[in-house]
Amino acid sequence: MVFDFADRMVLAALLPAIRADWQISDTTAGLLGSILTLGMVLFAFPAAALVGRLGRVRSAAAMGVLWSLASAAGAFAQNVGQLLASRALVGVGEAGYAPASYAWISSAFPRRRRQFALGVFSAAQPIGMAAGVVLGGFIATHWGWQHALGFVAFPGLVVALWLLRGRDWVEPRPAAGAAMGSRLAILRLPALRLAYLGGALAALQWVPLLFFLPSWLERQHGLPGTSASLLAGGVLLLPILGVPLGGWLMDRWNRRDEAAKLVWPIAAGSFATLCYLAAFTVADGLPAQYTLIVLGAFVGSSGGTGPLALTQELVPPALRAFSGTCSVVAVHLLGSVPGPLLVGALSDRLGLSQALLLVLLAAGSAQVLALAAALRHYRRDLAALQPAAPRAGRGALPLPASPLQPPSPS
Repeated sequence: MVFDFADRMVLAALLPAIRADWQISDTTAGLLGSILTLGMVLFAFPAAALVGRLGRVRSAAAMGVLWSLASAAGAFAQNVGQLLASRALVGVGEAGYAPASYAWISSAFPRRRRQFALGVFSAAQPIGMAAGVVLGGFIATHWGWQHALGFVAFPGLVVALWLLRGRDWVEPRPAAGAAMGSRLAILRLPALRLAYLGGALAALQWVPLLFFLPSWLERQHGLPGTSASLLAGGVLLLPILGVPLGGWLMDRWNRRDEAAKLVWPIAAGSFATLCYLAAFTVADGLPAQYTLIVLGAFVGSSGGTGPLALTQELVPPALRAFSGTCSVVAVHLLGSVPGPLLVGALSDRLGLSQALLLVLLAAGSAQVLALAAALRHYRRDLAALQPAAPRAGRGALPLPASPLQPPSPS
């Protein structure tokens, strides 16, 4: 996951250099960010089918090999079209990694520890983001932006091959007809659909902020490329603590109230949106603006695993990878894909600060409303699954003795 997001975010630090070389607009720069996630969306369900055939571990390894090679290919791009094609292939490679990983973790850990486990795993995302942005900015300044794409690709390839040594277990699968019926049935759950939407709106707020933050620091405050990348990398590192801390808090709170996985993200999302609003309106100067962005990013990230855990909790174990794929598709199709493109188009007309303000405020407000609506339906939807899913905090069965024996659905 570290190198997944390093390959994904390295381009954010390279945009100023690419703009200088090829004289591209902010709209085209946003397209370079969106094309990767578009590739993920288009290949998400074929990748889910691959997970079903190869298993979660081998599928994740194959995805890592593909996105690493595609990222390295971008180092040889001679024009925007070639770079767009290589970034789209990076997205294709990353399409099946997260659903396979979420399904594996959700099967390996009991409900009372699942949000913390997902939070620890998700903390690899900001590590990779920060590594991609900081290293990308440093390498681009000293050796050129093409070298940065090749540098972050190689270690990802090594780790992907190493992952083949990992072990998986086989869970019982429903018959094909029953599986299709089950998939259609879970998609009718209002709380589940709204959890997908809430995650997508969080991405619509978070992704364009991270993608354009180095460019905003350079333009708004005149920082050199290396300094802008370091400050942006600092924001990216905040979820390393915020995501698992929020997961741990929600796990403890869930023992008293199983709706904590929605209540906390609503509060955290509201606070983060207010911080971003203040940063781009009333705050004056880099220290005040940067402090508010840091506060918003840290608190907002702490609610990230709540809706994600919901997408795994409200489905049978055999359909967790499918639900994770639906979540990834929603996050990228409604959040990661349009986010950078929308901010880029607005920036060409209104300026980058105004573009970020409008998109972050609208996305954050809509996210809070979506999760509040999910809260209304959550207990009723969970009650329908209670015979197959015990309440949180009632203990947990141990992991399977053999990697080929399926764990308990709880």
